[in-house]
Amino acid sequence: MRIHIKNSDLEKTGSRVYGNFPGIFQWSLMGLVLLFCSPLWAASGTDMRESPIKIRLQNLVTELRLQGVLEKTKVEAVNAFFNHIPRAHDNKVWGRKDYWATPDELLQRRRGDCEDVAIAKYFTLRKLGVADNHLRLAYGKIADLQRGVIEPHMVLIYMPDNDRPLVLDSLNRNLRKVSERHDLVLEYTFNLESLWRWQSDSPVLLGKAETLEPWRKLLERL
Repeated sequence: MRIHIKNSDLEKTGSRVYGNFPGIFQWSLMGLVLLFCSPLWAASGTDMRESPIKIRLQNLVTELRLQGVLEKTKVEAVNAFFNHIPRAHDNKVWGRKDYWATPDELLQRRRGDCEDVAIAKYFTLRKLGVADNHLRLAYGKIADLQRGVIEPHMVLIYMPDNDRPLVLDSLNRNLRKVSERHDLVLEYTFNLESLWRWQSDSPVLLGKAETLEPWRKLLERL
C-alpha cells in the first residue's frame, strides 16, 4: 500500500483487544472469536444481505445504539470486531495492488489488508454517531522488529475531546496513545473531506481528501 501525493494536486486544492467490557458485550465478543475462527461461511460473491458476518456486525451496531454506551466503548467494540478479520495483501484478494475495499467488500471477502480494516472501522464508527472530527484515517510506516523491515501502514486514529489520540491498529489489539506507539510513524491523515500532514500538536491542512485517488474511487463505490 502506497499513497502518492502530488504537489501539483495539493496546490490545486489549497492550502491496532479486548477491554473490560460490561457483561452485555461478553457474549458478542466471544461470538466474534467463534465466527472468525470457523471455516468460511460463504464463497466469494455471496449476497451480503445473507452474510452471517454482516448480520453480526449489524447486530453489534444495533446493540451499541440501544444501550447508549460511551463513545470509547463503541470504539473498543468496533476495533475488536474488525481485528479478527485475517490479513491478506491486495494481490491475493483482488489481483491488483493498492485496492482500497469498501466495508461491504471487506466483509464479503472476509480478509483484507491494513487500509481495508481501518476504513471499515471508520465508516462503522461514523454510522454509530462518532463525529468525523474525532476520527482520522492515518497513513505512515510501521517497523516490524522481528523481521527487521519498515513497511507502509494505515491505521485509524480516534481523537476524543480533551484527551490524547488513540490508535486503532489491525496489528495490535490494544488501543494505545499515538505517543506510545514508537513503532509507528504517521505521515498523513484524512477523513471524508480533508487531508492533513500529521503533527501531534497541530496537523497541517494540505487540501481536499479527494487528492487521494484510492479514497476517491472507494467513495464512488459506496
